[in-house]
Amino acid sequence: MAKKPNIWITLAIAATLVTVLSFVLPKDAEKYLGELFWTRKTFAPAKYNVVIMGDSRVYRGLSPEIMESHLPGLKVLNFAYSNGGLNQTMFVAAEKKLAQNNKPKVIVMGISANAISGYSAGNQQYVQELNRPREEIFERIYFNPLRYWFSATSPEKLKNHFSETKETAFYRNKYFMNGYVESEKFPADTMEAIPSYTKDFTNYKVTPENLSDLFKQVKKWTDSGIIVAGFTPPVSQSMQMLEDTLGCLMKQ
Repeated sequence: MAKKPNIWITLAIAATLVTVLSFVLPKDAEKYLGELFWTRKTFAPAKYNVVIMGDSRVYRGLSPEIMESHLPGLKVLNFAYSNGGLNQTMFVAAEKKLAQNNKPKVIVMGISANAISGYSAGNQQYVQELNRPREEIFERIYFNPLRYWFSATSPEKLKNHFSETKETAFYRNKYFMNGYVESEKFPADTMEAIPSYTKDFTNYKVTPENLSDLFKQVKKWTDSGIIVAGFTPPVSQSMQMLEDTLGCLMKQ
């Protein structure tokens, strides 16, 4: 008579092996921590006194933690997105993140040709995160630590991890749940994005209508008691020249 395997022992051994491997195998922080970051950012509650808007230059460039150290008692949210636009969709979304208390309400905008032009009008990343299925949002928020610890891997990742292969080129992101992404790219190349932006600005430019919509929103917020501050995110001289010429219809 064949001896039946003990399923509970088998499961216990498998669980132990998987747990041990979770401490040894490399983690895919870019995928799982990034997913949690964008979900929490998109569905952040209305508890902030300062909300920052703009594109990737803004969410990679402004740390709410540092700002809060100079603004005692105020909570800051970096609500910028990749190709995030300064348009009605994002105006409404950003305002909804402001706390309804007796502290100052402040909107900070990183103003660039990319953020104002029609290229960012669709707010593609924000809309994508906003419209994710409820089940996926729930999974990201409540099960993401588990998904991170048991990250999927590949033979190439394992080879690089255990051989301690040094990267000659990389783009690393460190995600903060206040909306900021600390980024490091090596080697740095200030000309890398020029061809892409040249193509975008050939089809999309800053128009008088874009600027008029922005000015109207600033006035609306100011009239309602919201403090509005704007700045131009720093870029290379080449990018600045491109934005001031090809990116702006008013200067053609």
